[in-house]
Amino acid sequence: MNDTYALTVRATFAAAHRLREYEGNCERLHGHNWRVEVTVESKELDARGIALDFRAIKSFLSEALSRFDHKYLNEVPPFDGTNPSSENLARHLFEEMERKVPSPARVARVTVWESEDARADYYRAP
Repeated sequence: MNDTYALTVRATFAAAHRLREYEGNCERLHGHNWRVEVTVESKELDARGIALDFRAIKSFLSEALSRFDHKYLNEVPPFDGTNPSSENLARHLFEEMERKVPSPARVARVTVWESEDARADYYRAP
């Protein structure tokens, strides 16, 4: 059986950035009210019938985002050395969450919205 449970949490943070080596408005300093969604999957439930407590996922995400909230992303590692694009932010948050989410659950996807109509997803095939 390939049944899988998917849990998604959402959080927001505000931060400024500028894209290096970009031709256009985004090369200048600007900010976003970012929205981040993290989806965790599990094929198993614990004795309580829970894959992973939503509070735990929210806590892991809040901790990861706390480094970026109301900051200039270009000055915060790892973005002091790599472009703080939505794509790189999604990958970085995926990797941060991956270190925190306990097995048998796994991070399935991280979506970073920089506006209401623009998002970047990062995921790895299972």
